[in-house]
Parts: sequence; C-alpha cells; structure tokens
Amino acid sequence: MENTKKKILILGAGRGQIGLYKACSRLGYESIAVSIDGDYPGFQYADRVCITDIKDREGVARLGAEIGADGIVTACMDAGLPALGYACEQLSLKGPDSRSSEVSSNKWLMKDAFMKYGVNTAKYVKINSSKELKEAAGKLGLPVIIKPVDLGGSRGINIVFSEDELERKFEDTMSATKQDYCIVEEYIDGYEFSATSFVAGGEVLFVLPTGDLRYGENDEIPVGHYVPFECDDEMTQQVDEHVRKAIAAIGLDDCAVNVDIMAKDGKPYILELTGRLGANAIPEITSEYYGSDIYELIVRTSVGDYSMADQFREPEDGRIVYGRMLLSEKTGTATWDSLAASERNVDMFIENGSQVNRFRNPGDCLGQIVVTGSSLDGCAADTDRIIKDIQLDVKRR
Repeated sequence: MENTKKKILILGAGRGQIGLYKACSRLGYESIAVSIDGDYPGFQYADRVCITDIKDREGVARLGAEIGADGIVTACMDAGLPALGYACEQLSLKGPDSRSSEVSSNKWLMKDAFMKYGVNTAKYVKINSSKELKEAAGKLGLPVIIKPVDLGGSRGINIVFSEDELERKFEDTMSATKQDYCIVEEYIDGYEFSATSFVAGGEVLFVLPTGDLRYGENDEIPVGHYVPFECDDEMTQQVDEHVRKAIAAIGLDDCAVNVDIMAKDGKPYILELTGRLGANAIPEITSEYYGSDIYELIVRTSVGDYSMADQFREPEDGRIVYGRMLLSEKTGTATWDSLAASERNVDMFIENGSQVNRFRNPGDCLGQIVVTGSSLDGCAADTDRIIKDIQLDVKRR
C-alpha cells in the first residue's frame, strides 16, 4: 500500500531537534533524520535515518529529491541552514531560500543587508589582517569586538580593550573560522536580550522579546531564557520594527527566527539574526507562552500548512514563562529522584547515574526546567525548589 504520509527531512538529530521528531509523530508525518553517523538521541524518535552531512548542500537536496520530501526543517543550530535553503529552493519547498540562508549564516553579508535596509545595528568593518584591524579600531574606537563570520554562539568572538591585544585576539578569531576574513564591530556597552519570531507566507506572525539567563565570569554563556522580556512601550515598538526590517533585509520566509539584540540609550541594535528556532529552552517557553506548540508550527509551515498562524496571539494573563538549563559546577556522577523529576515535568537530557562534566558550554547541560509565574524572582525560586525536590546531586569521581 502506498505511503501517503508527508515526508519531513529533519536536519540534525541532537537534543535540539527532538521536538521536531515528536511533532511529526503527533501530526502523523514521517520523519527522516539527516545526520552524520553517531550516537545521537534524535535517531530513536525518527521513522528513518539517512546518514548525510547536513552541511552538504548537494547531498541534502539529492536526498530530498530521492525520498520525495514534502518539507525540510531544523531547529536550535546553524550548521544545516545553507543546505536547508539550497534544498528548499531546488525542490520548490516552503522555507528559506539559498540567499536568505547564506546571508543569515554569514555575519558580514548579514550586516551589509542590515545597513541597506536601515536596521539599527553596530557599525562594522570587514578585515583580512591585523593591520586592517588596527586601522578599523582607530576608526571605530576601542573597545571593539572581533567576530568570525561563519560561527554561532560566542565561538571565536573577542573583545579588544587595548592596542596591545589587537594582534593576539585577531589570531585567536582567525584560528576559529574557515574564512580568510572576519568583521570588527563597535562595542556597544548596553544590555543584551533576544527576540523570537516567526514568518509564514510572507507575514511575520509575532515578535517576542526574550530575556536571557547567562552564566560565567562575564555572563557570556546562555543557560536559559524567559518571556516576555519587559521593555517600555517605546523600546518594544522599536524592537518590533527593527526585527521586522531585519527579517525583510535577509529575505527570510516560512521559518522561525532567532534574534540577538543589544540595547543602549533607549535604542535597540540588532546584532544578528538566524532563520531557525533558538536553543536553551526557547522552544518550550515560547510554546508555553502562546499555548501552542512551535515545533508543530515549524513542521506544518514547511509543507505549506498555515492553519496554526492564528494560534500565536499575545496572551492576556501577564504570565512569565521561565526556562533554565540544569548544570553542574563539578565533574562527577549525576543522580536524581526520577519519579520526582517526572512529577515536576523536569526534562533530563542524560541517564541517571551518568558521568557529567563541569559546565563549560551548553553541551554540558544536564536537563531543563520550565516554570510559569508572575515574577522573575518567583520563577527563579520555584526552579531552585524543584532542583532541591528532585535531589539532583553530582558526586566527584
């Protein structure tokens, strides 16, 4: 009997993509995991596994054609975006096209597009050498930020406070990138937050300011988020305006959008934007906030089904939804009360009794807690209480 299920290629099989596999299952779609070989948790949720490098544009497009894919999606990571855009374009599927995926995966192209569309963003210069960096720093004024154009998160990013640091930090940035150039930006000393958005059928459904929970000596590592991030009316209006401008500048459509923002003196600066859903509890808190599953929205949109668009409306009850990752301050064996964790809807990423590392990056997270409340302090206290209730403990090796 012919299989009439919608076939969805899911690029990636890490924990950030598991929600997409579960959404396909709920919707009655067939999920095909596209990933390099390895012990990835998404494989157990997929209907089929195809070992293909998600960075291989031709390979992903060819696989989609062979399988007869009805949609191609990803979430929570940048690696597969260029291939996703290329394959969607080649196969005439809904989603970002080649140009928008390429631009949103390259900070130089992105900044250039922002400037042309009048998006508030930090001034920048493209550079190829430490000599050009010195000239750019003189033009922009110290401190400056050096960024690789092809990496996500904080990888390869360096803040330069003095001329003595220029060459060393330039070399550090260039050692992290595959390109022979990078960008240097003016340093905006403000407060950082993010925004989650979604565009379907050319319409931006929502722009949701999203607060960041950070960890580290300089608060450099994201370990959770909360919504909504409270801005005054003027800032909220400007964020909405410039996020929409940025989406138009990149040309994104039929996808989730993750935006990093810095605010200073009452003005938001769009730092960067990517055509995929953010990580570290953003999918779960966004779904809880709107009362509708954003993973299902991604999957439905990929096959041209826009029926969920009206479900993402601003709630009226003034709730805060707060999601925090669980981490360990030491290396050792992690244990917890599994029954208590289940009763409190704690999502653990590891097996009870696993060996874990002292937290250094989001890949070291042990699990995730999402709570709702009327204040940030209250949500933080509830999260701490749940951690205590489940008796999460890490014993040194």
